[in-house]
Amino acid sequence: MAYVAAAVFAAVSLTALFAGGEACDNVPSMTWTAACKETNKWEQLCQQTLQTATDSAEVTVYALIATKLAKSRYEETLAELDSMLGAGNLPGAERLAIDSCKENYSAALSKMAGVVDHMSACDFSLASKEYIDAEAGVRSCQEGLQPYQFLPLFAKVSADHDLTLVAYLLGAIIVGR
Repeated sequence: MAYVAAAVFAAVSLTALFAGGEACDNVPSMTWTAACKETNKWEQLCQQTLQTATDSAEVTVYALIATKLAKSRYEETLAELDSMLGAGNLPGAERLAIDSCKENYSAALSKMAGVVDHMSACDFSLASKEYIDAEAGVRSCQEGLQPYQFLPLFAKVSADHDLTLVAYLLGAIIVGR
């Protein structure tokens, strides 16, 4: 439910921003269903993410919806990691994996925040690298948690990784891969 609420808020605010004449130069417009077809095996997650967006818009709107949602999810995951580390009851190896995950997520959050800031200003020069760096951070956390797949955190990180890929692939419509 929080996922849908966050996506609705992002969709409404971004559609209003770009519909108000703040469009970026040389960025295609398309339907969100056409944009989601570009995300390949993540098409269903893309459709879920963009279902509340306006039917047709500049691709920047769709990329920013997914990117802002990913950023929000990273913040939630970081809060959960802090809570787990703060409890002080994790075994040594698990604690190390979660601590490493926190470092990777902090870096990924910084990169996604950069994408949001730059893309909102129609500056796409660093977007591809920032998306790739964010994906690498979340993937590194996911790989570090492989021995702990029984933790609900592993499923959360896996879902965050999938959303990161959706955001990246939507952004790639604008900036390339």
